Amino acid sequence: MDFDNQWKSVKDENRKMKDSADQRIWNGLENKIRFRKNTKRVLWAAAVLLPLFTLITLFSTGDEIKSQDHQQMVFRTEKIQKEFILSDGSIITLEPESELKLTDDFGKKNRNVSFKGKAFFSVAKNKALPFIIDANGFKVKVLGTKFLLDQRSTDKKVYLKEGKVKIDYKGNTTYLLPKETWLADKDGAEKHFYDQDVVRTFDFNEMKFGQAISQLEMTYNVSITYPQHYKENIIDGDITGDLDKVIKTIGFPFNLTAGKQSANHIILEK
Repeated sequence: MDFDNQWKSVKDENRKMKDSADQRIWNGLENKIRFRKNTKRVLWAAAVLLPLFTLITLFSTGDEIKSQDHQQMVFRTEKIQKEFILSDGSIITLEPESELKLTDDFGKKNRNVSFKGKAFFSVAKNKALPFIIDANGFKVKVLGTKFLLDQRSTDKKVYLKEGKVKIDYKGNTTYLLPKETWLADKDGAEKHFYDQDVVRTFDFNEMKFGQAISQLEMTYNVSITYPQHYKENIIDGDITGDLDKVIKTIGFPFNLTAGKQSANHIILEK
């Protein structure tokens, strides 16, 4: 009996162990099947989403390139004067609180820039690509030259040191010669004048003294004071010279000599 009971007990335990093992094996198989199903789902989702991510990446890259095509380089000063050398070899000296902008393709297809403030430009020569400045209200076009541009003050001004300059302002075109200044005042009126040491030829044939003085004032941007009783007197002749020489010549018949009260104010008196 003891043997039979022991045998039955062992048999029952083996059955329990076998059932438990079978359950573990089955659970393992179910996990593997479930893993394979999930793997297939992941692979299917990846196959669908990968082309979509690729398209998104391509469009994003395209927008970035497009924005770079319109990128601008900015040269700016705040409290001190600074000198900048551009890719074409031009040298720009910006006064305080001035700004120069140019696109990243500057020097390749054009040399167009925008500017505000005050600066001295020493532009490298390039006949194929003119240097064009948009100064917010007027444009300056040069091939290679040196000039001062003041867009910041009340009177907009361009002073040409050497070379040639073309200015477009409100439909009018002005060409400057060396040592000549173009100016547009706050009301939009234009004028241009020369340095006092520039030699010019004046036709004073049968001209009143007062008219000759007015012509000199406009040519050199000066004011000239003289005895008014000579205003209607007639002078005659062509005179070539700078301001100092011309004043001495027309004042000689009346025994008038010139003295300066300031750089731009001359007094004619006996």
